[in-house]
Amino acid sequence: MYTLGYLGPQGTFSHTAALHYAGRHGYTPVCCSSLDAVMQKLASQKLTCGIVPVENSLGGSVGETLDLLTRAEGIWVTAEFLLPVKQHLLARPGVVLADISKVYSHPQALAQCRSFLKQQLPNTPVVETVSTASAALMVAGAEAATAAVGSQSAAVTYGLQILYADIQDKADNTTRFWVLGREKPSFSGKAKTSLVLALQDSPGALCRILSPLAQRGINLTRIESRPSGSKLGEYIFFIDFEGHSNNREVCDAVRELRENTFWLKMLGCYPVATGDGDMPSRWEPVQPVGLPGLRKEIDKIDDNILRLLTRRQELVEQVAAFKSKDMVVDSSREEEILCRVKEMACQSGIDPDIVEGIYRQIFIGAVRRQVDLLASCGN
Repeated sequence: MYTLGYLGPQGTFSHTAALHYAGRHGYTPVCCSSLDAVMQKLASQKLTCGIVPVENSLGGSVGETLDLLTRAEGIWVTAEFLLPVKQHLLARPGVVLADISKVYSHPQALAQCRSFLKQQLPNTPVVETVSTASAALMVAGAEAATAAVGSQSAAVTYGLQILYADIQDKADNTTRFWVLGREKPSFSGKAKTSLVLALQDSPGALCRILSPLAQRGINLTRIESRPSGSKLGEYIFFIDFEGHSNNREVCDAVRELRENTFWLKMLGCYPVATGDGDMPSRWEPVQPVGLPGLRKEIDKIDDNILRLLTRRQELVEQVAAFKSKDMVVDSSREEEILCRVKEMACQSGIDPDIVEGIYRQIFIGAVRRQVDLLASCGN
C-alpha cells in the first residue's frame, strides 16, 4: 500500500491537499501529529511519501517546513502541489457575529484574513493554534461563543456553521505544498529546482549567488533568507529556479554557487505545478440554502459521480486489452484498491463498510465488462 503522510488533524488544509493529491496518484492519506512526524515517518520508511506546506501567497513561507528540510537527510522534494485556499469564519450553530468573544486559528490563517478581522471583529482577541482544524475543534467544544478561521472541511468535520465565507484578504489565496520522497523523481517536461545555501559574509556575497543564474538566463522564481541559528546576522537562503538539475546550464550554475558559499544542499528537482482558483474577493455572510438548494447540490454531485464512473469504465475496457480469460480477476489489485479507499473513507468520516460494498459492486461490473470484451475478441 502506498501511503501519503500529512499534518493533521482532519479538516486542515494539509488534509485537503493530501486528499486531492492521494486521489490523483493512488495514495492512502495518513494523518501525522506534526510536520516533524511526517519527516520522521518518511525517513524510517513508515510512509511512502509526505505532503507539507511550503508557502502561502498571503501569509508567506512556512518556516518550520524549511527548517526541517534543511536538517533532513535522504529526503527529496519530488513534486509541488498548489491548493487554492478559501478561509471561512466558523462558529457553532446559532452563534452570530456580535456574540463572538475570541477567534482561534493557525497563525498563517489569521495572517491571511487580517483585513476581515480588523473590520468585522476589531476588538475581538485572536488566539493562535497549531492548526485550523484544532481551532475548529476548540470552538466546537467551547462553552462561550467563539469562532475559528478555517476550511469548509473543518466546518463539516466538527459540526460548525460558516458565518462568513471567503474572508481571505485577496481572492488569489493559494498555498504551495511540496511532496517529499526518499528517491529523486524521473520525469520530463518543465522543471523546477530548489536548494538551500549559506552565504559567506562579505561585500557582494548576495550578488555572487544571483549572478551565476542571471548570466545563464535561468529564471529565479523564489529567494528567501532565514536566520542560520548560529549567531545574529548570519543567514541561509532558500532558492527556487526554473530548469532541470541535469541541464548543463543548471549544473554549471550550481557548481559556481558552491564555490561562493559555506555550504549548499539540493532539496530537489521536480515538475512545475500549475493551478488557479475562482474565489470571490468580497466577504458575504452565508445564507441558509434550504432543502431545495441542498437537493440541487446533491444532484450536481450525482452528475459528477456518474461522469467519473463512465470514465472509470472506459479505463477498465482499455485494461482488458492486457488480459486473457484466465486472468480477468486480479484479487490483489482489488484488495489494494479497497484498502486505499476504505482508509480515505475513514479519514473523511464516511463509513468504510459502505464504501467497500460500493466498490465490490464496481469490481463485479468491471469483471463482467472485461469478460464480454474478451469473448467478443475471441481471446
